[in-house]
Amino acid sequence: MTISFQTWMQTVWISVTQPAEMAGKVLSMQFSRDVLWTALALVAVLNVLLLGVLQLISPMSADAPEQVITVSPFGYLAIIGAFLTFMIFMLVHAGRMMGGDGTIEGTLTLLVWFQAVSLTLEAMQVLLVLLSPAIAALFGLMSLGAIIWVFVNLVNVLHSFANLGKAIVVIFMALIGTVLGTGLVMGMLGITPPGAF
Repeated sequence: MTISFQTWMQTVWISVTQPAEMAGKVLSMQFSRDVLWTALALVAVLNVLLLGVLQLISPMSADAPEQVITVSPFGYLAIIGAFLTFMIFMLVHAGRMMGGDGTIEGTLTLLVWFQAVSLTLEAMQVLLVLLSPAIAALFGLMSLGAIIWVFVNLVNVLHSFANLGKAIVVIFMALIGTVLGTGLVMGMLGITPPGAF
């Protein structure tokens, strides 16, 4: 199956405007766990590449270099990989604590899809930075709202909840566990925020 740029952008638009319906379609696709973990590794690498490009072209990186955490590409990849991995297991366990029925495979599938949509919006922001940093910043705020909306709906569908409230609680619980786990990984790698002792 060949996906054109126009088709992909239409799919991303539907994912943002109708996230619950798209989540159901994505979950209906049956992928092996190996394929899903490989896809997750790929989106982690793409995250690092886009982050590097954004830092290079952003005027803020030149104005306040002391505020930027200097990490090697491998370090960024380790952090993003750890974050995504912890998030998968935290979403599953937190969801089940709230009465959900999400699985590892389902969570992997939806998280990879969410990352693909998020990376598309991030790539658009990178292009906008070249045209106008102000417009790019505004687009970034709009994108943030959009991806939060998408993520809440994906988690809601994943665990078959009857309302978005439970999904929000699950995300909050999962984020706490994920941040703590990722913090441990950062500590093991010796990565600390600027000004930390």
